[in-house]
Amino acid sequence: MADTEASARRVILTWLGSKLPAPLPKSAFEGASFSLEEHGQVLQVVGIPDLGVWSSKLSQPDTPFKERKAVPGRTWTTELSIARTTDGVRFVGRVLCASLPFAEAPIEYTRPRVVIDLAENLNLRDVRKISRQPWVVTSEKDLAELLSLLVSPARTLPVYLLTPPDSAKLGLPVAQYLLDEVELAKRMQGLGVVVAMPKHLNPLWTAKVGRIWSAFMGAVRTYRPGLNFDQDSPTSHPLALADKVMAFDRNGLRAEAAFSDFLVERAFQEAASRSLEWAPCLSYADALRRESEQAGARADKAGSSIESLRKQVEAQTKRADEWEGIAGSFDTDVNSLSRELEGEKEDNSKLRRYIETLRAQLQGKTGKSPDSAIPIPSAYEELSPWVDRYLAGRLALHPRALRGLKDAAYKDVGLCYRALLCLAMEYRDMRLRSEGDDSPRLAWEKKLQELELKYDGSITKERAGQEGDTYFVKYPVGSERNQFLQFHLRKGKVKDDELCLAIYFFWDEEKQRVVVGWLPSHLENRLT
Repeated sequence: MADTEASARRVILTWLGSKLPAPLPKSAFEGASFSLEEHGQVLQVVGIPDLGVWSSKLSQPDTPFKERKAVPGRTWTTELSIARTTDGVRFVGRVLCASLPFAEAPIEYTRPRVVIDLAENLNLRDVRKISRQPWVVTSEKDLAELLSLLVSPARTLPVYLLTPPDSAKLGLPVAQYLLDEVELAKRMQGLGVVVAMPKHLNPLWTAKVGRIWSAFMGAVRTYRPGLNFDQDSPTSHPLALADKVMAFDRNGLRAEAAFSDFLVERAFQEAASRSLEWAPCLSYADALRRESEQAGARADKAGSSIESLRKQVEAQTKRADEWEGIAGSFDTDVNSLSRELEGEKEDNSKLRRYIETLRAQLQGKTGKSPDSAIPIPSAYEELSPWVDRYLAGRLALHPRALRGLKDAAYKDVGLCYRALLCLAMEYRDMRLRSEGDDSPRLAWEKKLQELELKYDGSITKERAGQEGDTYFVKYPVGSERNQFLQFHLRKGKVKDDELCLAIYFFWDEEKQRVVVGWLPSHLENRLT
């Protein structure tokens, strides 16, 4: 590992040296601490050999970039750190940009060349080796590796899945993939993983992850880091259909070129907003503090600690200043996003009330429920878009429920649809009924009898706690809050997924809707 550590340090120092007009000291390549300042550019390095930690910090004013002139009042700080571990060397990089109030030019995202240098000279990995070439999957084994990559908690880069288009349906000749997979992978090196999936593997991939998590017919899917098929919403991992890609228009670019440009910029944005996991590496400020502590310990043994204390105070002050600046930036962003979120919530609430008013007016004018003409499909594959189209705002399928549909075996598919419809209609009306109005409850009970369904509590909360996460889902989607699947609709008593229907759900009081957490089979517990 020492050779790998020295090689990584050499690659980083070579890149840092190219940024400064003065040569680096010879001791730098041996891992020594040093500091250089030349014409407003400051390079500071801390090396702690016994800990296997090395950290650098380069601060420099903005310089010309491509066709753009330098922006006065703007500075860039690049921190690069490596740490020796039992199975390799960990690398962490962070780029910060600070601008004075008058420096209003847009900030252009950049990826330090050193990331590519490390990838090309060493085995730089993010679960999988970081490459400038697309990963063309060719076998079922590759599909298994892809699935493992997607769900790995260690993955920090997004994965972009490209699929072959149907030129006949698009009505124009196209390449094997809508986006140039080779060029996109080159631009995405260190930012994301580009995967190209041939047509013959597409059905196998869909069988593995489910239709709502797949991509096909030229679509491009983004699988973001931290993917959890049971808890995440598919919309959090965007799917762009072929017609959307071909109609994309952005910054003077059109179609495939425009969409590729969009993906690259979004990858930069997500990398810039991602929280860093430094350990076992250390930021420059933390490395300086650790070095000062070690110097203090040595000074105490030697009976002289004044200089050591001065260094420790200096290190802590730098660390505090750094975190204060970062915290201030995040605080501004959080406050802005909170205001936007509150505005969106209020707009959504108004839209829900407006839709309810329109539905009531339509029913009053026609004498029929707007839901009376809702079609009942005969396949589970259509359930997710059917809910989105006809039950939006009244009933939602949790990602875990969507995942359960992949292996759905219940034979009476139509009853499953009708059960969801009655939850969105009669059950919801019963929940929202006015005090003293018993007609919605009676309508709900009548519908249950008509469909031969039984409504009950799913399990006691105490017993549910003994079953792990079986009777809980993360809600709101994307949060870490556990929500109990309090109720269920069921039909059938024998333990046979083909003959027994079970729909587990809870009521979202704030959004006034039903949230289905699992269907159409019974959840296992200790009794079953």
